[in-house]
Amino acid sequence: MAAVDYFITGDHEAARGLLAQIMQGQGFEVTASPLGGWNVTRGSVGATVWLGAFAGRDKQRLEYTMQFFDSDGMLVARLARTSGAGALGGAIGVSRSASVFTELDQAIGQDLTNRGLLANALHHP
Repeated sequence: MAAVDYFITGDHEAARGLLAQIMQGQGFEVTASPLGGWNVTRGSVGATVWLGAFAGRDKQRLEYTMQFFDSDGMLVARLARTSGAGALGGAIGVSRSASVFTELDQAIGQDLTNRGLLANALHHP
C-alpha cells in the first residue's frame, strides 16, 4: 500500500472541505466511508470491467481512501492506494493507478503549500 500523510494546520473542517475541493478538481468523487474517512473514486466500474486499461485514463475505475487523524492539534489526512489498485485494468491499469495517485498527491501538496497550510508530508511506499 502506498500512502501519504499530510499534516495540516488550521481549522480541521475547513481543511477537509479544501481537500474535497482539490480532489474533485482532479475528477474524483469523494464519499464518506463507514469509519469516518472518505472513499475517493473516479471512472466507471463497467467500462473498466469490459475494456480494462483501454477504458482510458478518465474512464478507468480508480479507488483510493482518505483517513483522518489528530496529531498535536493538527489534522493528519492520509491518502492511500492499495497495492492492487487499478488491477481491473491489468498491468497498465495498475501502473496508471500509481501514476494518477502521484498526480493527486502533487496537486494536494501543492495547493496546501500555496495556502500555507501544509506543515509536513510523509510518503509511505
